[in-house]
Amino acid sequence: MTSMFRHAALAVALLALAACSGKKDDGDDDAKATATVKTAVVQAADTPEILTAYGSAEVAPSGEETLSAPVEAIVTGVRVAPGADVAAGQALIDLKPSPGTAAELTKAAADADVAAKALARAERLRASGLDSDSDVEQARAAASTAAEAQRSLAARVGGAMTVRAQHTGAVEALTATPGDMVAAGASLGKLGASGAVQVRLGLEPSDAGKVHPGEVVSLRATGGAVLAAGTVSSVQSRVDPQTRLASAIVEAHGALTVGQPVQGDIVLHTIHGPTAPKAAIVYDQDQPAVFVVAGGVAHRRSVTLGAAQGDSVAVTSGLSAGDRIVVEGAASLDDGMAVAEAGAAKPADADGTPGAK
Repeated sequence: MTSMFRHAALAVALLALAACSGKKDDGDDDAKATATVKTAVVQAADTPEILTAYGSAEVAPSGEETLSAPVEAIVTGVRVAPGADVAAGQALIDLKPSPGTAAELTKAAADADVAAKALARAERLRASGLDSDSDVEQARAAASTAAEAQRSLAARVGGAMTVRAQHTGAVEALTATPGDMVAAGASLGKLGASGAVQVRLGLEPSDAGKVHPGEVVSLRATGGAVLAAGTVSSVQSRVDPQTRLASAIVEAHGALTVGQPVQGDIVLHTIHGPTAPKAAIVYDQDQPAVFVVAGGVAHRRSVTLGAAQGDSVAVTSGLSAGDRIVVEGAASLDDGMAVAEAGAAKPADADGTPGAK
């Protein structure tokens, strides 16, 4: 009887021990719980380093046309306003000769007449043997010079004088107003020829040394669609006292409007190396890092970031092509945490087809 009780007590003890062991295993399972993440394999790619700057389109120096007075004159009318589009040959400003110009024209006509009479007299004297061939040639040269001066002045005056556009474009500025007396060659305004447009981008002085002629630029509406491609033609490191910026001058290979605001993405150079999705990057204060998965465990690894392009960013140190990293769920991980690679592709079967998920 006593033996039966002993066996019963032993059986109870074994059951209790088994129950305790089962609870401990449950605890271990909880301790070994895994996080479900998506992963991707790091690829090497070319990533351009881009400097973004802002500015506007302006007339290139080659397209600027200065409107000037052919002789001293009085402005009688202005037919256009600043900003107006004009066609080649279009009348812009009307002038009339000033009193001084009218006097010059009268004098030029008189000088030409005197020189012509002098030539005729020299020819008569030569025929009589009283003048030499040299005397006649001198008179002929003087008469020709005086006649040409008269023709040139008459052509520039020509009664009612009109200043016309030499090229199709837009009026940039006008300085003449009706009633003004302007000197010969004086500027009356400026015209910008269509198609001769460049872009001036403002650069922080510290960035001016990074930009060089020949670099490719993507020109966009501010924050919007691509307008045209371009090439840096020059860099002006002198700081504008008003904007406190240096400038990059970009030759635009497309139609832009003078004054149009522009965003320029300047490609400084291209980096070849590992890239990672921006979603894979986590931060500990200011230090970027990624989680690299090996053997079902996520290991936190500090990285150095380079230029970004779209949703990816270049990684200049800390990663190698072929590393598998967490691209979704990284924010909830700790270093050394077990993970289930929900986004990883299964190894290929022996026949080369992807394995079942």
